[in-house]
Amino acid sequence: MSRHPAPEELLLDYAAGALSPAPALAVALHVALDPAARRAVDRLNAVGGALIEDEAEASLDDAALDQAMARLDQVAVEPRAVPAVLQPGFEWAPPPLLPHLRPGMGWRRILGKFDEIRLDVPGDAYRVSLLRLEPGHGLPEHKHPGYEYTVCLQGGYTDATGRYTVGDFAVGPGDQRHEPIADAGDPCIALIVVERPIVLTGPWGRWLNPLVHRGII
Repeated sequence: MSRHPAPEELLLDYAAGALSPAPALAVALHVALDPAARRAVDRLNAVGGALIEDEAEASLDDAALDQAMARLDQVAVEPRAVPAVLQPGFEWAPPPLLPHLRPGMGWRRILGKFDEIRLDVPGDAYRVSLLRLEPGHGLPEHKHPGYEYTVCLQGGYTDATGRYTVGDFAVGPGDQRHEPIADAGDPCIALIVVERPIVLTGPWGRWLNPLVHRGII
């Protein structure tokens, strides 16, 4: 079970198909890696199906809702499929990520501190990236003027909001500054979905933020 699960309202939007493609990808990866999130989404889908079925027979009332909720414990969760190996170094990729990985993709070093692979998610204005941090290294201190969705895919990292490992999900943290640092062990790999460019808050921020906003870094 994830120590940092996705918010219930986000899982509900995902189950209902109400998320745009980039946030939906982040939630799909969380669901693929966290059995508790998978059970929650399966149950939400079961409730939705039960309500549609009951609505066809009669108007929805408290009794119908109770009946739909009673069906949740009968939902079976299928075991997670083993991801295919595309190329050396990408064995960690969960199945929902595979359609977004192309043969020959490589990591690009950013600011001499971390590596990035920019992903193209059609139909969405979010910036979607895979980030890789070596143990003990981290991202520059920054804050987010818009929504940020992060799911840890390998290793782990720690920031002011806690410690995150494989399958953990983070939203925000908004105006709060943070500086994620990779934990010891395997390199930390995470999918990052940002609504707007981050704002660097360190001493070099005023010089580098124009490059960030132009998508150069």
